[in-house]
Amino acid sequence: MKEHFYQSETISDEAIKELIQKSDHPAMIRFVIMYSLFVGFGIWVVYSWGGGSIWQQLVSVLGFGIIHCSLFACEHETVHATAFKSRTLNKIAAFLCGIGQIYPPSVFKELHYAHHRHTHEPGLDPEISFGGKPIPSVISNPPMYLSWLTGFPLFFAKFLFTIVGVLRVPEFLRKALFPFIRPAVKGRIFVEAWVIFIIYASFVYLAIYVNAGFWGLFVGQVVGHCILAVYLVPEHNGLPHEGTILEKTRSVNTTSIVKLVMWNMPYHAEHHAYPAVPFHALPDLNKVMEEDLIYKEEGHTAVHLKVMKHTVSRSEFEV
Repeated sequence: MKEHFYQSETISDEAIKELIQKSDHPAMIRFVIMYSLFVGFGIWVVYSWGGGSIWQQLVSVLGFGIIHCSLFACEHETVHATAFKSRTLNKIAAFLCGIGQIYPPSVFKELHYAHHRHTHEPGLDPEISFGGKPIPSVISNPPMYLSWLTGFPLFFAKFLFTIVGVLRVPEFLRKALFPFIRPAVKGRIFVEAWVIFIIYASFVYLAIYVNAGFWGLFVGQVVGHCILAVYLVPEHNGLPHEGTILEKTRSVNTTSIVKLVMWNMPYHAEHHAYPAVPFHALPDLNKVMEEDLIYKEEGHTAVHLKVMKHTVSRSEFEV
């Protein structure tokens, strides 16, 4: 992928070269803590949903759902191969996160790279297209917006990718529905999808025949996708489909906790401008790009309040 999709007049090439330097250390610490919490919450979910109190069930799936979102952010960084300096570590972490996300990393990479090349372009950006055709925006009307916030469209898309991967991405389906997937990667997708399918099929077996608490993992997946769907809305929705990358992408000035959990993904416009910059350098990139940024929302709540006002009144969405 290109190292940058934007040329700032205020940032020197030397500064960018410094910012794109990779390191294993920041990601390793964060990954070990994050994945340990994910496994820990998963065990708690099974225990609590196997006979714990209602409060244990609620807290465990909420914690599971929040860390589940962190896995998405980590998978995002690792498919870019910027989280770690080591390509091997990036691949291992991406695969482990893909298991937790039910999202084969090779599919994620194909879709996400197409998203970067054609950011917010209807019919070309797979985040707002299906089968090469534009799809309605998630903020186009109240039913669409509310259905997106449930997380089910996101969950269904990942599940569909996994099932299609298990079938080795049949060529007629690839051409008709998933043109962003290159034929050369179908073998990798096939292997990744089968591993994920076997793991979750095993959870279903365990839930039916061993411990009903394993159903809680699927409840946690639903909660996680709901939280993730809420998080993703501000990134591009309501912005122009044409113009520079900074005119089509929004950053969110959110809390340090959200930035920590989401691997600095709220610096989204900065990431789209210079995708080769690792997550740990995005705060520094934000400082030198501050005057270039066009959309800098004060928190996710501010964006959602604008979206709700737009979808209810059907007025023009004011960014």
